[in-house]
Parts: sequence; structure tokens; C-alpha cells
Amino acid sequence: MNIDNEFGMKLLLAKCPHCEGESLYCGMIPTAIKTLTNKEVLFCQDCKFVVAVDEYKEMLLQA
Repeated sequence: MNIDNEFGMKLLLAKCPHCEGESLYCGMIPTAIKTLTNKEVLFCQDCKFVVAVDEYKEMLLQA
């Protein structure tokens, strides 16, 4: 799946917080998950980790 072209997601120069892989993307993806609809998400192509950017920011602030 080429998420760069299909969904306009951008590859980040960061590692996935879940698997430490280097295939972490940021952007909007079509989804049926109500909490992620119309939100910018972080997506790891290796382990399929998905989280809303706003939710991830909150987790970082609490740490």
C-alpha cells in the first residue's frame, strides 16, 4: 500500500512509539473508527499503530 500517494500521508523522521520502526506517517486516512474520523493521525506502516495526533500530544504532556 502506497500511503504517500493514496492518502497524502507524510513520512516522519521519527520512530514509531509502539514498535520503534522507521515507517511512521502523519496525515488523514479514511476510517470507520468514529474517534479518528476527520482527524490527523500518526500511522505506522510496519505494526499498524494508529493514534490521533491530538490524543498523542495529550499522552506526551502527561508523561
